[in-house]
Amino acid sequence: MRNIILKSFETFIAQPLSLLKNKIIRITNLKSDFLSSNAINVSLFDDTVQIDVVNSEKAYNLLSAVVYKRKMNELRQVKINENQASTILN
Repeated sequence: MRNIILKSFETFIAQPLSLLKNKIIRITNLKSDFLSSNAINVSLFDDTVQIDVVNSEKAYNLLSAVVYKRKMNELRQVKINENQASTILN
């Protein structure tokens, strides 16, 4: 079940690529005793996207895991491209 949820968040983050491409994604977890409801707020800035998760540690953990996984995949792709670009001389 967790994998299905992670895949849905991956799809959510991958869909608006034109908005999120080359932007820094910041996720913050806010805990408040004054608010009894949970919320997720998204703010778009020039070079960053900030996602504020209010009173939901599980949603924060899911979003953080997806962003971390995506960054790791991007780093792997860069490493693969660097390895393919190199040549071996005989």
